[in-house]
Amino acid sequence: MTRTSAFALAFALLLPTSLLAQPPDAIDAPMGPVRVETLELEPTVVKTGDLITQRYRVRFPDLIDDGQEIIVLEDRVAPETLPVHPFEGVSLTVEKTRVEDEHIWDFIYGFRLVDPNKMTYVLPNFSFYYLVRDLGEDIEDAEVQQVDGGQGLVRYVTSVTDEPLLDIRDTIELGSFANQATFFRTMAWTVAPLPLVLWLVMLVRLARKPKGLSVEKQQEEDELAQIEAQIPIQPSIWEARRAVGRALGGLQDLPSGAEGDRVREVQRGLVLALRDYLQADLSDLNSGDTALGIQRFVAGLDDGHRKEALAVLTDFLVTYQRGLELGAPSVDNPSADADAISGALADLRPHVRLLNSVKGMFGG
Repeated sequence: MTRTSAFALAFALLLPTSLLAQPPDAIDAPMGPVRVETLELEPTVVKTGDLITQRYRVRFPDLIDDGQEIIVLEDRVAPETLPVHPFEGVSLTVEKTRVEDEHIWDFIYGFRLVDPNKMTYVLPNFSFYYLVRDLGEDIEDAEVQQVDGGQGLVRYVTSVTDEPLLDIRDTIELGSFANQATFFRTMAWTVAPLPLVLWLVMLVRLARKPKGLSVEKQQEEDELAQIEAQIPIQPSIWEARRAVGRALGGLQDLPSGAEGDRVREVQRGLVLALRDYLQADLSDLNSGDTALGIQRFVAGLDDGHRKEALAVLTDFLVTYQRGLELGAPSVDNPSADADAISGALADLRPHVRLLNSVKGMFGG
C-alpha cells in the first residue's frame, strides 16, 4: 500500500510539469485554415530611413467545393494601421498565386525605422484577419478570426541627430512626375537630331545642284530645244483614227478615175493620217520609218485578225506614197478604197479585237 501511494504521488507531481513545457496554443487552440509564414527580413542591418522589406506568406485552402469561402480582410493589415512601433509601415504589395487547391498570398511590407538609439530592434508581430463564410451567407454574419505573423530582428546602426534638417516623417505627397519626364525626354530625343538632319539636307541639295554650263554648251541646248519644239507632237490613237476618218470623207467624194491636184491632195492627207495612226497603234515604230519599213514591220507580226487589218492599211499607205513620189496619183475606185480602209479600222477597234481574241480561244 505504501509503494502504490508513492507512485501516485510522483505521477501527480510530474503531470503539471509536462503540461507547462508545451506551448499554450499547442494545448488547447485548434489549427485554423489560414497559416502565416514569416520569411527572412531584408536587410538585417539598416540606417536611418532605409527601407526594410518583410514578406509574410499567407496560405489557405480553397473551400468552394465544400460550400465555403475564406476571405482575407486586407484592409485591416494596411501598412499605416499596423501596431509595429518604433517601426513605421510605408508600403504594401500583395502577390496572389494559387497552387492546385491552395491559395498563396505574399504580403510584402516596407517598413522604416526612425529612433535615436543604436541597438537591435525586434519587428513586432501583428495579426492577419479573415473570416470563413458559407456560400450565400452575408459577410456581416460570418465570424472574424485572426492568425498572428512572426517577428524579425533588425540591427539599427545610425541614429538621427537632435535637430534633424529634414523631417523624413513628412507625409506631404509630392506626386509622381514620371509622365512629364517621359514626355520631355521623348521631345529631347526628337529635337536633338534635327540640326544634323538640316545639315544633311543642305549638303544633299548642294551636291545635286546643277553646275553652270559654258556659253557654247548653253547655245547648243537652246538650239536643240528649238528643234524639239518644232517637232509635232504624236497624236493619240483616237485622234489619229478621227484624222483617218476625215481623210476618208475626202476620198469618198472623189469620182472614179479622178486625177490631178485634187487626187494628190486627198492622197497626201491619207498618207499622213495613215502614218500617224500606224505609229500610234504600233508603239515599236520609229518616227523616221518609211512606208515600206512600216509594211515590213507589220509583215513580221504574229498571224491574226490584227495583222490582217494592219496589212490592209500599210498596203494603201505604200500605194498612195508611191503615187505621190512618182507624180502620178490616181484612184481607180475611191469608194472601194474607202470601204476597205474603214473595214480595217473597224477590225482594229478594242472591242472588236477582244471579240476576235475570244473567238480564237474557242476556235471560232
